[in-house]
Amino acid sequence: MSPRIVHRLIVATATPLALFLVLAARPSVERVRVGGTFTMTYSQQHPLSVADAEGHIVIANEAKGTNRSTGPTPYEDGADVTIAELADLVQGNGSHQGYVTKSQNGEVAIDKWSGAVHTVLGPDQKPATTFAGTWTAVKGEEGHGTYKGRITGQNSYAVDWQGEVDRTPIASR
Repeated sequence: MSPRIVHRLIVATATPLALFLVLAARPSVERVRVGGTFTMTYSQQHPLSVADAEGHIVIANEAKGTNRSTGPTPYEDGADVTIAELADLVQGNGSHQGYVTKSQNGEVAIDKWSGAVHTVLGPDQKPATTFAGTWTAVKGEEGHGTYKGRITGQNSYAVDWQGEVDRTPIASR
């Protein structure tokens, strides 16, 4: 065989082998279903009126609380939670978005979320406010999911969340 043909055979054989070795060397990722409940209390509220419609406000909030793991896999149980939120509401309805920072044992994870707020008058003629949307991890383990929540008191609320995170086995980190 000519040297040129031998060279082509080596390249043709080595390239798939090299690709296989690179992919095999990557740590495996385990996708895990998780869920929890945040119990939150507002620590700051900054509403600003907008004069274009009755009851229109833009509000920046901060809330602090804890997470209780409720999913099929224990996850961030007992983590300290801080939520920074911006809402644009007319008569208690509209959009909201923000970040949730979870810290536990020196580890910090941050998720970005966005969704909608809905307020209706309850049977007692008091407003009943709920909200729902989606979240995506921006720091920590990769993940995404959904949330839904409700106002539970004058300065408190609860958020039920669920989703999936990609965990790299500890031996591979």
